[in-house]
Amino acid sequence: MVLLTAAGWFAVLPDAAAQTSSESETPPLVTVVPDAESGDSEGEPSPPRVVAVLRGPGGIGYWVIGVDGTIEPVGTSILPIVSELPQLTTQVVGARLGAPGALGVWLQLADDSEVAIGDPGPTVLTGEERPLGWLSGVAVRQLLSGAWWTDVDRWCTSELPLPVRIGQTIMTALGERSLGFAVEEARDRRIGGILVQGPVTEHVWRRIAELQDFAGRIPLIFAVDEEGGRVQRLAAVVGRLPSAAAQTARSPAEVAEVAADHARKMYQLGFTMNFAPVIDVGAGEGIGDRSFGNDPATVTEYGMATVEGLSAGGVVPVVKHFPGHGAATADTHDQLASTAPLDELRQRDLIPFAAVVGATDAAVMVGHLNVPGLTGGMPASLSPAAIDGVLRNELGHSGLIVTDSLVMGAIRSQWSVSEAALLAVSAGADLALVGGLEDADAAFAEITTAVAQGRLSLDRIDAAATNVFRAKGVYACTLVGRDGLGRQVLYDPTLVGR
Repeated sequence: MVLLTAAGWFAVLPDAAAQTSSESETPPLVTVVPDAESGDSEGEPSPPRVVAVLRGPGGIGYWVIGVDGTIEPVGTSILPIVSELPQLTTQVVGARLGAPGALGVWLQLADDSEVAIGDPGPTVLTGEERPLGWLSGVAVRQLLSGAWWTDVDRWCTSELPLPVRIGQTIMTALGERSLGFAVEEARDRRIGGILVQGPVTEHVWRRIAELQDFAGRIPLIFAVDEEGGRVQRLAAVVGRLPSAAAQTARSPAEVAEVAADHARKMYQLGFTMNFAPVIDVGAGEGIGDRSFGNDPATVTEYGMATVEGLSAGGVVPVVKHFPGHGAATADTHDQLASTAPLDELRQRDLIPFAAVVGATDAAVMVGHLNVPGLTGGMPASLSPAAIDGVLRNELGHSGLIVTDSLVMGAIRSQWSVSEAALLAVSAGADLALVGGLEDADAAFAEITTAVAQGRLSLDRIDAAATNVFRAKGVYACTLVGRDGLGRQVLYDPTLVGR
């Protein structure tokens, strides 16, 4: 079958019959003959190898052909019309497009035969009529060097203008009435997103939509703290939720259903991320009834149910507060708090995080928590040992990492917001949550200076921006292009063909 992405970037058009070719061959853009089967040193199977990369119809994107005949249309919304691939008795060694302007693909097999998949019917696509999205040369080079398409967006991110990449690492926090002042940041600085604070009105959707129009091809994340109970910003618009502690009176299935319904209402307003659920074990300082309880198994069960419900409703869940605030010594809104040593956290507080990270695509919020023996007096939100060492490497989290607010007392007592943002991104966080627009501008300047001086690597910026793009459902390869003079630009359909 044609490969599809979990994020639903592409869809398969049905009802096409396979047939045998008698047409003269048209050379593919490039063909790569596969090596013998091999796995990596750990015994894991190697990813599907690329045997051909074909330029899409009208030059739109590329179709990547695997050894087994699978097709991945990357950077384009134009697909070959296929049903199921025929049963292949030999490997695919190459591929070619059908007649000019057709949507068909001919697979060239190792026994010198060919099989056609797709509809050879014509399509006319020129100039501004082309669908948005295409791959840059760097993506093709990476495919040919052995990278598979799921990793190529990192390379496409690296071709975006540096201010765009840096901007993706910053999230500002604004009240509804202040959203109109964020036009420049949305349009020019390309901030990653906005946390909407305070109660909102029924008109918030209009303000969100206006800012998304300015953001254009790179939409903003619109996040909100919508846990339920006493931490709820949208109650007046979408209805109230009980606290996490009260939700355990229901079954996990009921909690998931309620979360999904709530998420759908949030999404209709334009919110794409929820800083919930709290999966801290225990009701310590600053947590209370925001936790599902004192038992790691209960917290895991109800936390997973909430994550699944929010995801089903179209909103990205963000579990918090890694590595576990439930038994911390203080409220981090006021001061830096300490947790138990790491070995004790592994037996209790880290259990829900390990479960969620291993089974879902939820993002993770890192708290301002000192872990004795791990963070050396630094908050986890600014600690490479906590973020890269435990969350990334030990627990295996490969998705988005967000900091808790960098204007909280635990941070402001020692660092400016801009300094903290730089430390957080350097430590491995992808999205630094700052205060208002002045804080966002200062963080942008601080990170830009650090990159220019070599104190923060471009690789770290590219990794962070890629994770932000993925959380948004944006494929970076659809943002990179060249204008008529060969200059690198964000994709602009008005420049195509000039």
